[in-house]
Amino acid sequence: MYKERVSKSSDELEQLIEEFRNFAFSGMVGFYNSCSITSIILSSQKYGWHKNVFTIVVFEELPFRDYRRKYHTKHPVKITNDLRLSVVSQRAMVADAVRLYEDACRKGRWQQPGCPELQIAECNILSKHFVPSSSDVPLNSILKNPHRYPSYVFELFCEKKEFYKKLNPEYALGKISPAVKKLYQAVNDCIPIDLEYISDRWENIIFQFPVNLLKIEARGEKDGEHINVSLRWHPLVVNERRVVNIQLDSKHDKIILGCCNTTVSESSARLRVGTTQGEMSIQVMSRDNNIILYQKAFHLINLIGVSLRNLNHEKVTINVPPRGKRQPAFTYTIQPVSIEHMSSGKIPEWREWVNKRSNLASKRELERRLEFVQYGVGGAQDWERALRDIHQLIKWHGENGVYLWDPFADGRDIISTIFACEINDAPLKVITSFNKFVRKIAVRNGIEICNCEDWMRHLKGFLSKAVQQRKVNLEVRCQHGCRGWKFHDRFLIFPGLEPKVWSLGCSINALGQSHSILMKVEHAQPVLDAFELLWEELDQCVIWP
Repeated sequence: MYKERVSKSSDELEQLIEEFRNFAFSGMVGFYNSCSITSIILSSQKYGWHKNVFTIVVFEELPFRDYRRKYHTKHPVKITNDLRLSVVSQRAMVADAVRLYEDACRKGRWQQPGCPELQIAECNILSKHFVPSSSDVPLNSILKNPHRYPSYVFELFCEKKEFYKKLNPEYALGKISPAVKKLYQAVNDCIPIDLEYISDRWENIIFQFPVNLLKIEARGEKDGEHINVSLRWHPLVVNERRVVNIQLDSKHDKIILGCCNTTVSESSARLRVGTTQGEMSIQVMSRDNNIILYQKAFHLINLIGVSLRNLNHEKVTINVPPRGKRQPAFTYTIQPVSIEHMSSGKIPEWREWVNKRSNLASKRELERRLEFVQYGVGGAQDWERALRDIHQLIKWHGENGVYLWDPFADGRDIISTIFACEINDAPLKVITSFNKFVRKIAVRNGIEICNCEDWMRHLKGFLSKAVQQRKVNLEVRCQHGCRGWKFHDRFLIFPGLEPKVWSLGCSINALGQSHSILMKVEHAQPVLDAFELLWEELDQCVIWP
């Protein structure tokens, strides 16, 4: 039997396989005539094997015609000197998918009709999961047509990820190897599966059962208290008077405003939820087997706003004068538009008060977590507060190191900020720069320098004294001239498996002295990648050590 990290008894495994067969053949959640099998495969030219990177089997209503394969990659994509990537789809019969599931669970083997054997990893066989058709569910980024139907999935989950770790040895630091980056790009170029976003599914196999048995339509009544629910069963459902349980609730500001739970056997129902002012959530469950047939969150339209855009007759040309010799003059044309706003309905006054409080509370919560903080408002001098916040961020998130990316960072900026990292031997990296503006600031501060070599020599001397205060794992590199490329933005970066990045808004030496915003960056990994790319380019521009 297939080895599992979480062992299942023979009886448990057979029960799971029997449940899988019921989903495939009995019309429990949908009616299926074939399945689409899509595999992301890495093949070794040296050893001749084919290994699974990710496979998804989707049950569909389309009729089965033949086992013809479709290659989404026109030719195998070179990932390393030995490995080649292929993305292949094949249509198969429902019985084939059932056999594949059984063989994978019992024997750890994967052999599609007319295809070479695919090596699959040791997996934990998970029980079924219900996946709502919501865009904020991460798993939907690799499922097929998640916006049309919710799904049940049976998943073989690889927990060791040995193949992934071999290809991406620094994954624990949040890094992505060149080979894996190339694989992600090649996959994204040919199929809508975002394996980078949901990399925990590497080497997994997913069986997706779209729940197409039932469609629901919900409409609110004018009284703002009732919902009319219509149930439309699949044409192949013999008995349209199937008994289902409908659970409906209304929420606002994380408070349940009203709810209703009832049993229905008709094709429509009028439900009193109490109020339809909040976010509505409806779940329909089959009463005879407790299978979820529908789940959705939505808002009813109580306020309609319309914006009418009226085009002006004449286009306008904007002339932009030159800026010195480096930026020439240019023009561009726009079509002016007048906007007239119209609205129907009104937000209840109590909700306006709640929304105002919620928005203010959200802003205060961001400030508490230091995810959005303003300094220098009204001309205030906030250097000390800004420095305290920087130290607090380093204390919270610096377990894997701290990177400072600041074109004007000098020795004082470095020791006043990232030296606050409490973790011994944590990597502290700084990218600074040298240009005429850096030189002017240095001269203004009484430091006599003429060129980049003078600047780097000064920084090295300053840091050699600073590290006597505390032994740190510090590296500093300098962008200048044609070494690397010029940069402007300032970031405080915390590397790791889940990196975090803050935009500083200005250089460390000016933080808190004029208006600036310290703000958490939503997409941290691309910023970390950009830092590391420039870091590698500056391997000949090392200031320290």
